[in-house]
Formats: sequence, C-alpha cells, structure tokens
Amino acid sequence: MTEQNILGRIQSISDQLPKAEKKIAEYILDHPDAVVHMTASKIGKQSGTSAATVIRLCKRVEVASFTQLKVLISREISQPSPAGYSDITPDEPLEDIMDKLLGNAFQTMQDTVSVIKEQPLLEAVEVLKSSSIVYLYGIGASHLVAENIAHKWSRIGKTCISLSDPHALLSAMSAPKEGQVFFGISNSGETKEVVRILELAKQNGYKTIALTQFGKNSLTKKADISLQHVRAQEEALRSAATSSLHAQFILVDILFYVYASKNYDKITDLIRRSREQIDQYSQ
Repeated sequence: MTEQNILGRIQSISDQLPKAEKKIAEYILDHPDAVVHMTASKIGKQSGTSAATVIRLCKRVEVASFTQLKVLISREISQPSPAGYSDITPDEPLEDIMDKLLGNAFQTMQDTVSVIKEQPLLEAVEVLKSSSIVYLYGIGASHLVAENIAHKWSRIGKTCISLSDPHALLSAMSAPKEGQVFFGISNSGETKEVVRILELAKQNGYKTIALTQFGKNSLTKKADISLQHVRAQEEALRSAATSSLHAQFILVDILFYVYASKNYDKITDLIRRSREQIDQYSQ
C-alpha cells in the first residue's frame, strides 16, 4: 500500500518539512508531469536547492530512490485524476453541497487507504488482542475517535476506558498491570496533552499506539506503534473537523475489521451475544 498516492504523501508532510525540502515538495506538487522527465540535479536547480535535498525528501516519504519516486509519480499521473477537495460557495444548491461533501469524504478515505502500512496495523492487532485493558485519549474531534474505538472493542469483550478529563484518565492509569495499552489519538500528532500522557504511559510500562496523520510528528516518534492516515484537506468554511474525521474513522474501521477477521469465530459470537442483549432490553 505504501507505493500508492505518493503525491498525497508529499502533500501530507509538506508543512512539516525543512525549508529546502519544502521547496522541492512544492515544485513536485506543482509540476508532477515535468518531474518524471528530470534529474535530481535539475529539480534541485529549478527549486533553488540541490540534488542532495531531493534525495533527502525521497527518504522522508519512504521511497528508496529518486528513480523510484519518478516511477510512482508517473504511475499516479497516468491514472484518471481524482475529483479532489471542494469548498462550498455562497447560496449553493443543496444537491451541489451534498455532492461536494460526498466527494471530499470519498477522496479522504481513498487517500488514507493508500498510505496505510500493513506491518504496524498487524502489530496493533496483536497488541490489542493480548491487552487486558485499553485506555484511550483524544481532544476535541479526536475524542470522538477514541469513543468510537472504545465502543467497537467493548462490544467484543475488551475493557476500554475513554475519558475526556486527563486527570481522571491518569488517575485510572496510575496502577499499571500487565497487558495494559494506551491508545493516543491526535490528527496533527502534536497535541501536547496526548503526547504527554503517552510519554507517561510508556514510563509505566504500557504498550502505546498512536493514531495520527502521515509524517514524523511527536506522537509518531514516541509511540511503540503508529497508525497513520493522510493529512486531510480541511476546507476554509468547515465548522469543525470533517475530512480529518473521515480519515481517522476509516483507519479505525480497517483496524477493527482486520482484528475481527483474525479472530473471526470468537468475534462473531461476541457480536451476536451483544445484539441479543440489546434486543432483550428493547422488548
């Protein structure tokens, strides 16, 4: 999967790059058709940097060489162009707004699927499988993602605790036992409260999982396992996180279904019992 959506990966980390690498990234994003016919030296010259900077950017987006980068870009631009992200306009018809929101959601999920790495996902599945209890924390919209994870895994027999108050969460986590896991969620990967709690969890022997956007952010660097989604393109007139939530939710869904697939008989039985309990309650 990591060989897909190379332009999306470059876009995801462009704001985090050093000045020289950012110039290269912007040049590639602005001239993808030309880049596939250029040398690293030529791109460096055109962007006012150097060939060495081009190679550093390749490593940053986890591509082995500039030649491979050109192959991936060529493959991507030869395919039909996606619709991209769209913002609303004044007095826009309802049908157009719905079409744009649907297109944005699809684009975000498609881009996220293309950057998911199999190995950390499978590692997270194994850690969650052997866990005794899972603590989750996220702020704002990321708290909704934490609640979503807690709801899904609680239905299949896992003890999950998701609290919005960091002091209450730290109190609950203060007596670590074997098999406990901390799951931190932050779209940017730089939410200081999430990063700090993850640091404290590691100090106390917790296995730690991060869910964040693609790139070398603080949460990714500190977590034992990092699950990454594309950096969602939030439009100017959003009232709250929209595309970023689509990215995070699709990643959570993929994690859950991989987990369920690898523990199929047990999981289906637990979900069946859960539904039966709800049906009995509703009667």
